[in-house]
Amino acid sequence: MKDMQDKMKPVTEMAEINKTTAEKLISLQSEYMTELFNTGIAQMKALSDIKEPKTALEMQMKFFKDMEAKMTNTAEQEIAALASAKEKLSEIVEKSMYEMTEAPMMTEVNKFMQTAQEKMEEATKAFTPEAAKKPAPKATRSKAAA
Repeated sequence: MKDMQDKMKPVTEMAEINKTTAEKLISLQSEYMTELFNTGIAQMKALSDIKEPKTALEMQMKFFKDMEAKMTNTAEQEIAALASAKEKLSEIVEKSMYEMTEAPMMTEVNKFMQTAQEKMEEATKAFTPEAAKKPAPKATRSKAAA
C-alpha cells in the first residue's frame, strides 16, 4: 500500500495544485464581480443626483477607467496564478520522468534496446555493398549429384 501511495504521489500533488489554482481563480472572479456590481449600483445612484450632462459624462469616464484598471489587475493576478501552477506542474512531471528513467526496470529496458541495436547493425552490415562484393561460399557437390 505504501508503494502505491508513493507512485500516486505526483498525481495527488498535481490534483492539489489544480484545486488550489481553481479556488484562487474563482475567488478572484467572485471579488471582481462583487466589486463590479457594488460599484455599478453606487455609480447609478450618483448619476441620478447629477444635473449637468458634462459632469455625468466625466463621472462615467472615471467609472469605466477605474473598472478597466480593476479588471486588468484581476487578469494579471489570474495569469500569475496560472503561470505558477504551470511551473509547479512542470516540475512534478520532470521529476517523475527523471525518476522513471532511473528505475531498475528502465536499466533492463536500456540493455535490451542496446543489444537489439547491435544485432540490427550486424544484420545491416550483411547487406552493404562491401558484403555483396565478397565471393559467395563455394558449394560442395556430392558424388550422387555428379
